[in-house]
Amino acid sequence: MNDHDLFQRFSEEFKALCANEEALNFKLTRQEMWAVLAQLQLAYRHPQNIGPTWVMAEAIARRLQAIVAPSGALAEIAEQGWNPRYDG
Repeated sequence: MNDHDLFQRFSEEFKALCANEEALNFKLTRQEMWAVLAQLQLAYRHPQNIGPTWVMAEAIARRLQAIVAPSGALAEIAEQGWNPRYDG
C-alpha cells in the first residue's frame, strides 16, 4: 500500500470516527492523569505543533488540570507547564 492509499483510508476512517460523538470513559490514577497532562503540555507547546488538534489538545489538558491540580502548589506547578519560561 502506498502513502496516498493509506491517507485516503485514514481520511475515510477519521470522518467516521468524528461522526460518532459518543463519549468514551476510561480510568486513570491521579498520577497517570498528571503524566498525561504534562505530556499534553509538552506537545501543545512544541513550535511545530500547529495542526487542527492543537486547540483541542489544550482544552483536554486544561480539563485534566482542573481535575488533578485544582488548587495549591499542584495548580501552580501545573500552570507553569504552559509557560516556556519554566522550560528546563
